[in-house]
Amino acid sequence: MDEKDFLELIISERMGMHHGAFKKDSPLTEEQAAGAEKADRAHGLLFQQLSAEQREMMEPCEDVANPGATRENEYYYRAGFRDGITLDRWVKQFKEEK
Repeated sequence: MDEKDFLELIISERMGMHHGAFKKDSPLTEEQAAGAEKADRAHGLLFQQLSAEQREMMEPCEDVANPGATRENEYYYRAGFRDGITLDRWVKQFKEEK
């Protein structure tokens, strides 16, 4: 395992840990849960009303939209992680120079 693979593993593990902690520490309010459920129902009803051809056209749009948002969140997390590592190195270097 090289350094890049190790960093990927650490980041994936940390993201999973933080996601679990976030869900535990910040559960959806009843209003948010009801809103999400309402949106899911509306999506399902809308999708049912589409023809097979229209559903085929929409599926790639949904497949692209959701992972895109996930990729963006992952990018910011990774950037923050790298910034933290860099800051840690700078602090250690500064202390060694004193």
